[in-house]
Amino acid sequence: MDRGWYLRFGIFATLLVVASLALWPSIDQWAPAPRWVKKYFAGRIAPGLDIRGGLRLAYEVEVDEAIRDMRDRRSDQVADELCHTLAVCTDDDEPVTREQRETLRQKVTVRNVGDQAMTITFVNAADAAKINAAFIEKISDVRETSREGRVVTLEMRADRLENIRDLSVEQAKQTVSNRIDELGLRETNVTSRDNEIIIEIPGADASAFDRIRNIISQTARLEFKIVDDDSQYVAGITDLPEGITRGSEQVSAGASRPSVVVQYLIAEGAGSREKLTAYVATLEAAEGFPEGRTLAVGKLEREDTRRSAKNRNRPATADEAWRTYFLYTRADVSGEMIEDAFVTNDPQTNKPFVSLQFKRGNAGADVFERLTGQNVKRRFAIVLDDRVESAPVIQTRIGGGRAQITLGGMRDYNSVMAEARDLVVVLKAGALPASISKSNEQLIGPTLGRDAITKAGWGALASILLVALFMGLYYQVGGVIADLMVTANVLFIFATLAFFEGTLTLPGVAGIALTVGMAVDANVLINERIREELRNGKSPRAAVDQGFSRAFQAIFDGHFTTFLSGVVLFQYGTGPIKGFALTLVIGITFSVFTGVFCSRIAFDWLVRGLRVQNLRIG
Repeated sequence: MDRGWYLRFGIFATLLVVASLALWPSIDQWAPAPRWVKKYFAGRIAPGLDIRGGLRLAYEVEVDEAIRDMRDRRSDQVADELCHTLAVCTDDDEPVTREQRETLRQKVTVRNVGDQAMTITFVNAADAAKINAAFIEKISDVRETSREGRVVTLEMRADRLENIRDLSVEQAKQTVSNRIDELGLRETNVTSRDNEIIIEIPGADASAFDRIRNIISQTARLEFKIVDDDSQYVAGITDLPEGITRGSEQVSAGASRPSVVVQYLIAEGAGSREKLTAYVATLEAAEGFPEGRTLAVGKLEREDTRRSAKNRNRPATADEAWRTYFLYTRADVSGEMIEDAFVTNDPQTNKPFVSLQFKRGNAGADVFERLTGQNVKRRFAIVLDDRVESAPVIQTRIGGGRAQITLGGMRDYNSVMAEARDLVVVLKAGALPASISKSNEQLIGPTLGRDAITKAGWGALASILLVALFMGLYYQVGGVIADLMVTANVLFIFATLAFFEGTLTLPGVAGIALTVGMAVDANVLINERIREELRNGKSPRAAVDQGFSRAFQAIFDGHFTTFLSGVVLFQYGTGPIKGFALTLVIGITFSVFTGVFCSRIAFDWLVRGLRVQNLRIG
């Protein structure tokens, strides 16, 4: 035997050993693997949802909400640009302050209309000429649709709307995937179809499902907004509906007004949040809030309640209570500026809270420092998914790019810690570009999974055994070599799945069965070619050389076209089709390797090493 044969045999033997070790932890329940094997080969094959059972969730992305959010950002951009165009803001390098925005409203108002448009109304009709082609070019994604006197209407461009829809679905899919990765659920499969995101979670228990649902569905839109405690808007609301009362509190409204009394709305008891939120929406729809303001809802902890006259003497209970905060609409600081989030314990109260680290520079920390410096002694509301988590008073300018979210109130330590950890997960993974709503949920029991895999497994095993039996009987020595190579091929497939922690689904099992057929086909071509050469009077050694040489092109062409089909299926197919395509592509690759490279090692050992003169190929 030449040195080349020993090198090829060494490669094959090494791959067999590595593949066996990589697969061993996945079959640990039947053949316990040593600790050192688990240490160096930690990957395992993950049973798919159809095998192991689990939860299948489908969420629809509210793409219209993503369009509204984009429109809102563009209207803010229009207002900032007008501030400089109308000479209200004189320094182009400095961000627009809240005071400058208030001054700008005396000259022009920018109002959002519907989902896609905005109207710009000037006090001086001559200023409408400022909205020209050069101005609109600075504001991407919009076009002018009408102009009547002092009013100019801009609308989102139609060619951008479809792009926003597609991008919002893709971003939502990536965000959900990031959250699942933060949870350590590497077996979960996330795919998208039209406006839907489909999540398949195999093998988790009911309590884990509840937590996963909660984390996935959170929009996690974090905003920091200044509370407008100068306004008496709530005091002017009359005819409150039943179940909603008015409360008051003494707060600081700036360095010059350290103590003012402001009013807020309260709803108490079961369903109080929904009741108060619905009433706030009614107020907005009926009259609209003052320009640049909004009314947000937050939890009211009993120890902080200033009771109305009607409820002042009632003893405190554990009933849920919610209240309103009157905020400036614009959020100068948002969750997009956060670089890191983690849970920390307060040494004084021994309660956990979420600590935030903003990005450096104007992408976060500098903006946060500037905003807090401009609003010392004012309340700073931390708003998560339109809910006010807390509204502390800014005592001094906050540098260093750090902030914190305090949770809990009267709850126990463990429940606060669990909420804080989940909040960190969604903040680190990023906010969804739009809210998502559950459109379908399927709970697949493990019994169904075991039954399905048993039948599929027996079917695949029976087909493989029948093919192996036929090859051994028909091609004799060549058939035995083919059976050994097919076995090695299946080993390499499973080892690859285990090494990369792939998911094995029922369609994947079907892909392996098809791969066996393809692998056998390669060996059939080789055996037929060798048998033809032997019939032509060639020696076994020459017949093997000519058989492999002439069969290779046909093997390569057939396998390459199937490989391309598998790649296309994996790229454009849904979950089950991807599982089939994955095992098919891996199997086809190893089929060429075992059928051409490894089979040649066995045949060369027979005709060159043992010098067999009567090679039995059927």
